[in-house]
Amino acid sequence: MRTRTGRSHAPDARQRASVASLRGFETPSLEAIEHRRAQLWVRTAGVLVAVLIAIALLAAWPDGQRLVLTADTLRAIFLGLAASFGLAAGLQERELTRLSRDLTDERVVTAALTTRLNEVEVLLAAGREMNAVLELPRLLETILRSATDLLDAGGGSLMLVEGTDLVVAQARGRQEALGTRVRLGDGIAGHVALRREPIVIDGQVDPDIFPGLADREPYVESAMSVPLVAEGSLYGVLNVSAPSGRAFTQHDLRALAVFAEQAAGAIANAYRYETERSQVAALRHLREVSP
Repeated sequence: MRTRTGRSHAPDARQRASVASLRGFETPSLEAIEHRRAQLWVRTAGVLVAVLIAIALLAAWPDGQRLVLTADTLRAIFLGLAASFGLAAGLQERELTRLSRDLTDERVVTAALTTRLNEVEVLLAAGREMNAVLELPRLLETILRSATDLLDAGGGSLMLVEGTDLVVAQARGRQEALGTRVRLGDGIAGHVALRREPIVIDGQVDPDIFPGLADREPYVESAMSVPLVAEGSLYGVLNVSAPSGRAFTQHDLRALAVFAEQAAGAIANAYRYETERSQVAALRHLREVSP
């Protein structure tokens, strides 16, 4: 996509650069455009000042001294030259403005693509790391660390389903929250677990929408919660909070939701591994105690 965009804008950029007297630039930079704009208006100001001086001299010209052309004719010529030069400068300024806008848009798109590529790299690396871990405690720590790193979050927690409750199994930023229990349906995390829909929260939280809020939840500067669902089963909720002064966006929420799908699959594998290991241990015990 980047190559196709570059090809489509290159001829227009070169044509506009030529009109704006930016010759010799295959792809003019914003710095070159601003430099050319400064030169353009310095020259335009110089020409206008020269025209004004010439007109003032004509006005002060002694009546007894003859001119090649009449004073009125010379004034008209000078004003015409000034108007022509001003029109040419205006056309060049228009092309410079268009070039600046196009290059700025291209930089914004490039920055957005770079950010998306970085996110994809982090997601892939996190997926490999999660799939390499089968022990549940280590896996949960890996998931929460990767999620906060992915979004540059200020903290977060990972809650697992235990019966009709959610229990904080991992926490970053608030270690005292470990072991906290929330009923399914209560608070923000319980709401997300019950509906199985990701959510981003900013500012004051409405207790009518989220009944059973904990004391610290009525005001949330910026936070996201996503359900951990794999193969139709709910395993828990992943929560992340933004650092002070930053607000999460819908793009951040989509990135966390994609990450949560991988995390839920890894948790499901870890549970299966724990079940199989328990069954193997039970079989070994039976063999040992059997006569």
